[in-house]
Amino acid sequence: MVRKADLAARRRRLRVGLVVDGFVGRSAAGGVQLANGGVGVYIEHLARALVALDRVDLTLIRPGPLDLALLRDPALPTVSHPILRRLPRARWLDLGLASIARRHRLDLIHYPNQLGGAFLARHVPRVITLHDLTPLTLPGTHPLWSVAGYRLLLRQTLRRAGAVIVDSQFVRDELLRIAPWIASRLTVVPLAAADRFRPRSRTPAFRERLGIPERFLLAVGVLEPRKNHVAAVHALARLHAAGESIGLVIAGRTGWRWQDPVAATRQLQVRPWVRILENVPDEELVELYGRAEALVYPSLSEGFGLPILEAMACGCPVVASDRSALPEVGGDAALYAPPDDPDAIARQLLVLLRDPAVRRGCVERGRARARAYSWRRTAEQTAEVYASVLR
Repeated sequence: MVRKADLAARRRRLRVGLVVDGFVGRSAAGGVQLANGGVGVYIEHLARALVALDRVDLTLIRPGPLDLALLRDPALPTVSHPILRRLPRARWLDLGLASIARRHRLDLIHYPNQLGGAFLARHVPRVITLHDLTPLTLPGTHPLWSVAGYRLLLRQTLRRAGAVIVDSQFVRDELLRIAPWIASRLTVVPLAAADRFRPRSRTPAFRERLGIPERFLLAVGVLEPRKNHVAAVHALARLHAAGESIGLVIAGRTGWRWQDPVAATRQLQVRPWVRILENVPDEELVELYGRAEALVYPSLSEGFGLPILEAMACGCPVVASDRSALPEVGGDAALYAPPDDPDAIARQLLVLLRDPAVRRGCVERGRARARAYSWRRTAEQTAEVYASVLR
């Protein structure tokens, strides 16, 4: 039997609460801006695209005090709860969320940052976005509390979710291997590069200000072991041995167990050629993509791999890991190598550096591939998932 509340929801715009706990802030330009990191980028662009879509009434549920521009946008009402303001991590126990849903008459709650809803009252519909399963598949690349959280909460979270969104077919297949019973509630919704990622003119004194060389490779992502910057440094040393005078710029925010990959690899001869930039502002990141000879992305595992699309949208060719979701995202527009084989990574980079025809083909196909993804399409597919839960 269809509940009256469900019928009413179909006749009006859906009221959705989006839990915004995946943000990492950084101080910049006199305020707090979103730091580099895939989950935060996903939440911000999904929220703005859903508002532009004009199909749902979105309310941001803020666990903590982070002062981001998104949370001050008048088009996006923000709510919280006293216990969440005092103890932001209470979100993981869903404390206060049922009260928020009742008070604001929400039709459902969306948890866009991995796990959520395991302890939420059963009568509140919920959707989760599961970006990857690396705490289970690569436990050594995550803190113990994250690994324990997945092992304890994943199955209960999945069983109580009205729908589960994943970023790629790769994550879908991984999830179905451990929870085949979730298939009917599982939807792949890809991400996209933001509109600001596009070819642009170069600003004066950019290199001098950042202290980067004329020719450089770029690695983008949270500074953590899973991104495998060590392999990028090893590959750089191989390129220098082959006669290429080129640098490596590593851009991202500091993550768990980050250490200088030059020191870790003992490739000290390339130390002057490596520049590590933390918390790069968005506009500078766009120009870095535009100036780089190539993006090198040897990640051990990714649920999607946004930097690949961002680089392609800016006209930057890509050499990526041949594992996880990266070949799915990059398609025939990127070159690939095993993430544990620096020699193979260096060989693919040499192809891009020395073969203009291959480079030109990767750039052209990359721009076309990046255009095939959009945040509007992500929002449309997400809105369809919301509606399916209430059907």
